Amino acid sequence: MNKYFSFFFRRFLLLFFIFLVNAFSSIVFADNEPGVSTFMYHRFDESKYPSTSVTKEQFLDHINFVITNEIEVISLEKLIEIMKSDYTFEKKFIAFSVDDAYHSFYDIAWPVFRENNIPVTLFVSTDSVDKQMKGYMNWDQISSFVNEGGTVGQHTSTHLHLPLNDKETIKSDILKSHKSFVKHLGFIPKLFAYPYGETSKLVIDVLGEFGIDHSFGQHSGVTSSYSNHYYLPRFSLNENFGTIDRFIFAAKAYSLRIEDFIPSEMYLVENKKPDIEFTIIDDLKNSDLNCFSNPGGKWNKQIINKITSKRFQIQLGEAYSSGRGRLNCTTKIEDKWHWFGYQFIIK
Repeated sequence: MNKYFSFFFRRFLLLFFIFLVNAFSSIVFADNEPGVSTFMYHRFDESKYPSTSVTKEQFLDHINFVITNEIEVISLEKLIEIMKSDYTFEKKFIAFSVDDAYHSFYDIAWPVFRENNIPVTLFVSTDSVDKQMKGYMNWDQISSFVNEGGTVGQHTSTHLHLPLNDKETIKSDILKSHKSFVKHLGFIPKLFAYPYGETSKLVIDVLGEFGIDHSFGQHSGVTSSYSNHYYLPRFSLNENFGTIDRFIFAAKAYSLRIEDFIPSEMYLVENKKPDIEFTIIDDLKNSDLNCFSNPGGKWNKQIINKITSKRFQIQLGEAYSSGRGRLNCTTKIEDKWHWFGYQFIIK
């Protein structure tokens, strides 16, 4: 009896060890991580606002591409669930979000998302809805959206530039939005997106005090298990940057896994020409890394200094101008484009 028990026990240990090796290797030693391309819309078919609107034709082209090519769409809740579990995004996913709750979303886009069972999150700035501002959804419509399967996220109350405000103002604004959500929907959404994609260490500290542990910006890039949980990227779509070619490129792009990114502060007050450094987890396999940024207000290819085989430094040509400083780094490894993006706020 002991001999049989010993045999099966050893067998069990061997199988369990093989399982652990396979699981651990898939999590830690994966050659690459396809990741999640999250898209962000604002308005739909509102031609007066081309910088924040896509045409109806553009939007339908996006959805048709997703359906025709059977691309797997996940909700933002599922994205965060995977990140919290410490697993990698071993399959390629995309996700959809919409900011500000403009009425054109409810009229044009939501019926298409709903009829095709495509998850989408609507980030709501509550003041615009509370004041029944022209062009925005009302609370009855937002409630119907939720009841029909949509997800709502926080977007502050007044859509303020968060890093430009002090801690008490930020907390007061977010708390005001919470009260409105509870009054009209009966709950406080768990998801959060920064207005204008702007944040800072102070803002992130405030979110932590409210129990928010993941949040979204609006800088381009593909989410990976290495992404900053408080600064998740989204591809912004509008008439100029909503062409089907760009959508397809972003939808197919893989993550470029980065760690130890400096500077850690997104809000640049004094040093507006920071030393930017990061470590790349992926094996570039001798592929060229290209980084573009907008110091001085103009997009240019930046000088890259290789510190070690994995550590890189971006040598900015000029200081960033006030507003937003963006950084996009891409490389083509074998047949896949990999994309990392970041955004600074400059005082």
